[in-house]
Amino acid sequence: MLQIKVEDLYIIKKETIAKALFYIGMVIAYLGSLNPWVMWPIGPLYVFPSFFFIALSMAISRNLQRPLFSRKEFLPASLAVAILEIYLLIINDANINGFIVNLVHIAIFYSIFKVNTELMIRFCDIMCRIMGLILCVSIPFFVLYYIGFPLPSQNAEFGDGLYSYTNYFFFLVDDRDLFSIFPRFSCIFLEPGHLGTATVLLLMTQFGKWKKWYNSIMIVATLITFSLAAYVLFVIIIFLNLWNQGKRFVSRLIYVIIATASITIGAFFYNGGENLLHDLILIRLEINDGDMVGNNRVTDDFDSEFESFLKSSDILFGRDMDKESSGNSGYKVYIYENGFIGLFLVFIFYACWMIYGTNKRALFSSLLIAALTFIVRGYPLWYCNFIPLYSLIFTPSFLISNTKGAEGEQS
Repeated sequence: MLQIKVEDLYIIKKETIAKALFYIGMVIAYLGSLNPWVMWPIGPLYVFPSFFFIALSMAISRNLQRPLFSRKEFLPASLAVAILEIYLLIINDANINGFIVNLVHIAIFYSIFKVNTELMIRFCDIMCRIMGLILCVSIPFFVLYYIGFPLPSQNAEFGDGLYSYTNYFFFLVDDRDLFSIFPRFSCIFLEPGHLGTATVLLLMTQFGKWKKWYNSIMIVATLITFSLAAYVLFVIIIFLNLWNQGKRFVSRLIYVIIATASITIGAFFYNGGENLLHDLILIRLEINDGDMVGNNRVTDDFDSEFESFLKSSDILFGRDMDKESSGNSGYKVYIYENGFIGLFLVFIFYACWMIYGTNKRALFSSLLIAALTFIVRGYPLWYCNFIPLYSLIFTPSFLISNTKGAEGEQS
């Protein structure tokens, strides 16, 4: 006869609560790094409620028979992120508030490196579902806006007027896109490029499961961001997806190349080249004076400033960014502000958590996309960039080498 002990139910319940609290804290951290408009009033202070839930989870976990935070290899990566965070604070003359906020950041990273890896893998699945739900609501309202349906709205600004939007509550429209034929989609987040990068990185953790409803919605969202960086990352991730699946890689690769080439050629000829794909993406791939048209991560003025910076004594520790300078992002901005020592510490940071990976294909995929993401965005410590890359390196090989098996287990 099956006997159920009350103590067993109590232990299971505590474990469930601890997991739920950890997931809630990580969702707040993930979404906060994407700057949704609903979190603008608290700014960087989102880390406090995030760590509150994570700290509760860690406290409950200590009394479990199988603690959730039991990984032994947490120290190198935790030290690396602490050194990087403190370095960035010192050279950027942060005040006491900045130190407190970044100490909480370090604590959150510590919990990520300490928690059992299966929880991080599971969190990415949960985050994909949450992102899918958000996009499920946002995209239909965005379509209604596009076809001219009247929707309530209000003006909104972020970063002391650096960003100006019309806020339709379920999505934002950059005021610079108000008269565009097709405004770029950013959902409730700060920039279309940020959303596009986030969705493709989440998709990278879903190798073999792209037919799931939430992943299909994220693919649609990626496409309507019209983010060149997200498109390039997406194409690379498609190839990595095929490579990780292993089977029929060459035939599938040829199919993808033919499909991509057909779409590209069609966009150049359809309607005489007057179409969204050509105007918003393909024209930015053209080479003009030896440089790609869409390579606009920095302005010409900043490029000149960066050249002079490389020849100056500021090269080691960086130089203060002009507060009036805007429209610049990527690795050049990071190096300019933090110097080559800051860049070296990023390499150390990547190396310290990459060495934990056991799946060579997943490790290579994560390292490649991490490098490309840093080049484009220059934000290695953003949770929306870091968490999917970190979680991928622990993905068991059977989950990404057999599409049918993975989908069968998830169904």
